[in-house]
Amino acid sequence: MQWNSAHADEKDGAVLAAARLQWRVHRGPGSLHRAPPSMKPMKLRLGAIVACTLILAPTLSAANAPPVPGVLPASVPDRVVQPQNVTPVCLDRSDIPESELHWLRIPANASELATSEDYAYLSGQLIQNGVVDASDCPLGGFWPDGYATACGLARTRQVSLYLQNVYDDEILAAGKDIGVPPVLIKQLIRYESQFWPVQWGPYHYGLGHLTFPGAVTALFWNPALYAAAYAEAPGSVDLPASLVSLMNAYCPTCSYGLDIPKAERSIPLIAQVLLAYCKQTTQVIYNATKVSPGDVVDYATVWRLTLLNYNAGPNCAFDAVKANFKLGSKLSWVGIADKLAVRMCIRGVGYADTISAPYYEFRTRP
Repeated sequence: MQWNSAHADEKDGAVLAAARLQWRVHRGPGSLHRAPPSMKPMKLRLGAIVACTLILAPTLSAANAPPVPGVLPASVPDRVVQPQNVTPVCLDRSDIPESELHWLRIPANASELATSEDYAYLSGQLIQNGVVDASDCPLGGFWPDGYATACGLARTRQVSLYLQNVYDDEILAAGKDIGVPPVLIKQLIRYESQFWPVQWGPYHYGLGHLTFPGAVTALFWNPALYAAAYAEAPGSVDLPASLVSLMNAYCPTCSYGLDIPKAERSIPLIAQVLLAYCKQTTQVIYNATKVSPGDVVDYATVWRLTLLNYNAGPNCAFDAVKANFKLGSKLSWVGIADKLAVRMCIRGVGYADTISAPYYEFRTRP
């Protein structure tokens, strides 16, 4: 999910058009966000997308902006904008405390990621899209807000179980290959889309509800994502738009109303998006402290900050780090969360806490 600082009305189309024309200069949060399907208000208004403007290091000049859309350079330059490569703190799994293994451990096999939940939003979509017949249920199996009733949940149970676990192999593989914790990926998908990988509203796409500004940011911060997206959409003249399109697996003629192979192929792209946000977060940490990120945060904290950034934007992450940094000591997530007062930032804390909350029980070391 992604940062959703402003949602207006008719300005949306013009804002998106301008964003597409000038995507190279946008460096906002990875996604515009709102409450997940399970918590969405019934009358959420979606509106104008406001790109977050965080002042980055001077080396992030126009000369270092992403290449022209649709033209993949021979080698995409690394965005190293501080004295050292900031990525290792996002990938350094050498000292994960036992108390954090429930969301940071890499499972031995995909079956350890399996879940067995009732998802009212997912089940409601299955009924409304004709995937499951619940016509014999009162109200047709779903409430006026689109969420499934108890009868609808029962009718869709088997398909729901399939869809919430069909991506587990890809999630585990992406975690191992790219370095993003697999549990984090699955829990983020649960929160964002309840495993229904289509377009939600005007702006949110796929399993991770990626937005256009979110795609812009991720492509800027992760050359590997840029290359992977271009490989999936060769010749694209609007790579951010192509990336969000790659997330949308709606297919009315397919089984379950979804192009499952396309949704599976989106999993490594989602992982690369999250890694891009972690890279941006480490730059935010450096900007706020002028200290190497690895000396300021540990592995668990940098990923919680990344989730805060993904949901509420880098300004929230910057303010959190700035308010809590003391030279010579590492930041704690509890201290960071306590110092944020802006409502949007507080929402981002809740988002990070929800995704990193205990759900799985792993009893071995990572």
